[in-house]
Amino acid sequence: MWFFWALLSSVTFGMSGFLMKVSSARQGSVTHTLWSLYLTGTLGFAIWMAVTGQFRLDLPILLGGLIVGLGSAAGNWLFMLALAKGPASLTSPLVNTNILLIIAFSVTWYGEALSLTEWMGVILLVGAVFLIPIDPDEELSIRNRSWYALVIAATLFFTFRNGGLKVTDEMDMAGETVLFYGYLFSWLWMSIEILRRSPSKQEIRKRIGIRTGLLWGGIAGIFSFIGMQLYTLALIEGLASIVAPLFATNSLVVALLSIRCFGERLSFLQKISLLLLFVGLALTRV
Repeated sequence: MWFFWALLSSVTFGMSGFLMKVSSARQGSVTHTLWSLYLTGTLGFAIWMAVTGQFRLDLPILLGGLIVGLGSAAGNWLFMLALAKGPASLTSPLVNTNILLIIAFSVTWYGEALSLTEWMGVILLVGAVFLIPIDPDEELSIRNRSWYALVIAATLFFTFRNGGLKVTDEMDMAGETVLFYGYLFSWLWMSIEILRRSPSKQEIRKRIGIRTGLLWGGIAGIFSFIGMQLYTLALIEGLASIVAPLFATNSLVVALLSIRCFGERLSFLQKISLLLLFVGLALTRV
C-alpha cells in the first residue's frame, strides 16, 4: 500500500507545484503565495492532529518541525533566487540531486536493501526527474557566480525537508505533527518577510498580484498538505530509497499539467523522461 501512497503523494504535491506556477504566470506575489500556502497547509495538519489526537508539544518534536520547516521554506526561497540568476534547465535538475543524498543516506545509515530491479527502477526514476525540466533551446552559460552557492544551499535545505521526515519517522515521531510545526515555522517566516519589507511603488500599483498570490497559494497549500501527508504515510512502511524518487516525480506532474493548460509542447527529452518514468515505476514494483 505504501507504493500507492508514494505515487499519490507525487500527484497531489505536483498539483501544488502547478498551482504555484499558475500564480507565477498570473504575476502573483511570490512571498504572498508562499505565505498563503503555508497557512492553509498549517491549518490542514492542525485539523488532522485534532481529529486523530496526535498533538505533541515537546522539544524533540519542535526541533524536528523546525528542521523540516527550515528545509521547506529556505529551499523554496533559495530555489526561486537561483532561477532568477541561472537557467531553469540546470537549476531544477541540480536541486533535485537531493534525491540521491536521501537514497545514499537511507541505504548506508538505515541499511535499506534494494534488489537489482529496484535499483534499476530508482535509477530510471531519477533520470526522469532530471530530464523533465531541460530545455534544449535555453542558454546554459552561468554569468552570475552566486548561482552556484544558491543551488548547493537549496539542494541541502530540500534534503533537510525530505530526509528529515525519514529521520523523525525512525525516531517514532508522527510525521503529521512534525509537518504541522514545519509548516507553522515556515508560515511565521513568510509573515516576518511580509512585515519586514515595506511595499515598493510597483507592488502598491499591483495589489492584484498580492490577491492572486493569496488565492492560488492557499489552494496550493491544500494540495501540499495532502501530498506531504501521503509522503509521511509512505515512509512509515516503505523504503525511503524508493519513496523519495517516487515523490520527486511530482515535477513530471507539473510539466504535464503545464503542457495541458498553458499550451506548452512536449519536447523530445520530456517524452523520454515519461518513458523512463513508466519503466521505472514498473521495475520498482517487480
